[in-house]
Amino acid sequence: MAGARVVDDEKKSYSAVFLLAVGLLLAGAVWSVWDDNITRRPWKKYQSEFFSLEVERAKEALEKERARLAADPAYQELAKQLAAARESVRSGDAARRLAELQRTRDEVTVHLNEADFALRIVKSKLEEAWYEYEHATLTGAPTDKAKAHIEDLNKEKAEVDRRLAERQAAQAQIDKEVEEVNSGVKALEEKQRDMEAERVKLERKLDGLQLHLGPMDFPRIPKIQQVVLDDFDRSAFNNALGRVDRCTSCHSGIEKGGFEEDPNPFKTHPKRDLLLNKHPPEKFGCTPCHGGQGPAVNSVEKAHGEVKFWEKELLRGEKVQASCIKCHTDLHLEGAETIARGEYLFVNLGCHGCHLVEGYDGLDKVGPYLRRIGAKVDPAWIVRWIENPHVYRAKTKMPNFMFSRAQATAIAAYLLDASKADSQQWLDSHPAPAGIDSANTELVEKGRTLADNLGCRGCHGFADDESPALLGANKDIVPNLSKVAEKTNARWIYNWIKNPKGFSPVARMPSLRLSDDEAVALTSFLLTLGKPQGDPALAATLQQPETIAQGKSLIRKYGCFGCHDIAGMETESRIGVELSTFGSKPNEELFFGNHTDIPENWDNWTYNKLKTPRTYQTERIEQVMPQFDLADEDIRALRVFLTSRTDDKIPVKYRYPNVQRATALVQGRRLVQKYNCVGCHIIEGGGGAIRVRYEESPTLAPPILNGEGAKVQPDWLFGFLKHPVPIRPWLKLRMPTFGMSDEEANTIISYFLAQDAVQVPFAFIEDAAIPHENLEAGKQLTSQDYFNCFSCHQQGDRKPEGPPEGWAPDLTMARRRLNPEWIIRWLHDPQKIQPNTKMPSFYPGGPDDVLGGDEEAQIRALRDYLMSLGKMQVQVASSGTAN
Repeated sequence: MAGARVVDDEKKSYSAVFLLAVGLLLAGAVWSVWDDNITRRPWKKYQSEFFSLEVERAKEALEKERARLAADPAYQELAKQLAAARESVRSGDAARRLAELQRTRDEVTVHLNEADFALRIVKSKLEEAWYEYEHATLTGAPTDKAKAHIEDLNKEKAEVDRRLAERQAAQAQIDKEVEEVNSGVKALEEKQRDMEAERVKLERKLDGLQLHLGPMDFPRIPKIQQVVLDDFDRSAFNNALGRVDRCTSCHSGIEKGGFEEDPNPFKTHPKRDLLLNKHPPEKFGCTPCHGGQGPAVNSVEKAHGEVKFWEKELLRGEKVQASCIKCHTDLHLEGAETIARGEYLFVNLGCHGCHLVEGYDGLDKVGPYLRRIGAKVDPAWIVRWIENPHVYRAKTKMPNFMFSRAQATAIAAYLLDASKADSQQWLDSHPAPAGIDSANTELVEKGRTLADNLGCRGCHGFADDESPALLGANKDIVPNLSKVAEKTNARWIYNWIKNPKGFSPVARMPSLRLSDDEAVALTSFLLTLGKPQGDPALAATLQQPETIAQGKSLIRKYGCFGCHDIAGMETESRIGVELSTFGSKPNEELFFGNHTDIPENWDNWTYNKLKTPRTYQTERIEQVMPQFDLADEDIRALRVFLTSRTDDKIPVKYRYPNVQRATALVQGRRLVQKYNCVGCHIIEGGGGAIRVRYEESPTLAPPILNGEGAKVQPDWLFGFLKHPVPIRPWLKLRMPTFGMSDEEANTIISYFLAQDAVQVPFAFIEDAAIPHENLEAGKQLTSQDYFNCFSCHQQGDRKPEGPPEGWAPDLTMARRRLNPEWIIRWLHDPQKIQPNTKMPSFYPGGPDDVLGGDEEAQIRALRDYLMSLGKMQVQVASSGTAN
């Protein structure tokens, strides 16, 4: 029985099992190949689809171009003319003429070749003859025979050269005649090539987009596109690491035009010409700006960094601008408007007063100086202000801390008590002025006129809804004065407008150099804006020691000293968390309080924190950040700025190279913002809020300062910033005295020079090198017989005829004030430098009888003469005869 079983087992077939195993193995192999090349390689699918899309678009464009040519009457007419021209040279008189010319050319070519061969023979003989001559000379043998032989051969060569030149000329003449016969065809072919240029370009493009195998076309083979940024990253041990960036493996169309309306990943990069021309992906990659996981290509989520615990999530939309600040010191860039706005808000709202941020820790406090607050404000007003400043002035940048009346009273009590000594000292040295009368209609009207004309309205609003200088969408840069009489008194207003820095050494308000009478009138007008609302019963409460002590504690808790200079708080530190790397904070470190209605991510947390700062407060967790009432667009801009606060350190070789110029622009721009220069002047194409009041007479508005760095000489500008002098006496507006330090004035000068990329700012005028004829010509050109320059411009103390609005600056100031090269550019085209200027354009069109009509020479002569006027003025002044 056992033997039978063995025999049966040997006869049993396992082919089905083997077949199944082979099938499974084959399926596994197919699956492995499929998974490795398709499932785990989505980039191949994207590339293949893009290649097909690119070929399809190229074909569509080619067909469209062919159809355009086919429908173009001019092209069709050209084709007919070309066909007729070609036919004419294949038959008829032109063909016969060409055949005849060709036969003649063949004959000439034979004779030409014969002459050329003869020339080569005679040259060979000459070489031999010269050898014999030189050999005889060296051996001392007679040379007469050899010399005569050379002369005979030179005569023979001259004859051959003549025949060769004749036959070359004959051949050239025939070629010229052939070209003339064919010229009509060639001209038409050239026109046809021009009209077909786009079609040929598209054909070549299509040819390069495909692989060709015989008559068949195949799409290109997908492959990894990789950029390696050397030494871009740092390891945990601070060693340099390269960054691998494979984003264009999927985003194949990112730097190609024509795919702007396609979905990602085929879409062309927005603002491609602006952004990718300056940041080519093959050099910078994509992750330095967008973040994400550069090497990952096996899933969209991994490549975009949208996986748990990945620190560099993909930045999209306006958040990409958060990366600009990593390489660019100056954010005044096209395409970086949102982060520039966010940084501007962060600095000017005073966020750095509570939060330490690397690079922003040395900025000035943004709030008023409170060491003499007792001499300035009504006690009842300061309590109401602290309780909720937005009730008094809705657009104030002072946030609402949501204090109770008792808390506000306590804080006011401490401020008044701590400033008592300094306030009394100031009051003792600044007595109440005489003559102020808010009931005097004539005086008030005079003050109103001064407020309208002196430039006050470039910064201040005088009605509730008036905001000439806004910070962001809805915050005033400087106080609105519509209720100023509710806040303070005549004594303080008078002395403040006379000398702001006499009250506050850090005052941003400049001095308008008011006379006593002007200050009295202006104060009388301001006292009509609002009414005092005193509270006599409040005085006792404000003097209670326990109330003062409570106020001191509250000030320490809420960090009022972050924005204000407060006596007794000099050693206090910032109360807010450091934000230097806030953009890198993971979700796990964000506290959402008891909220279940807010999706838990960084963007939502930050938006709601800025929108409603105490929204994450709970019964157990207190929060003290105040309410700013920011507009949504400002919150988004601040969020983009905070996104940029990471611990990334970009290597120097990847950053914007001209750091010195960028730093000058940033520091200067901050000063311009601090003093609100753009309230009056247009600078870098923006600002000039006050100009809305001069739309009918723009020449009466403050000057436009675009190009100021190339226009004026730095030493003059330094003196002007320190001690302004009238340049346009007809203006009622006054350039105020800001009391800038030397360092601040130099910062402003460097800012203007950096704007215009001025490399050598100093001008040297060599009077001895100025030709005398230039001075005479310049004098002649400025006279009444020619350009009559002094009918508008002052010349020293001379005043021109005509209405004040027609006056122009004193030309004797040009030598010290203006850059000589700028004068030449200005005379060429004033409108180009300053649109809508009243200065006419004299060139082209200079007189023919001055300097031989040479307009460039005339412009240089005018420049030289203006420089000489300034020299004469200086000489007169130094002699003591000038007024």
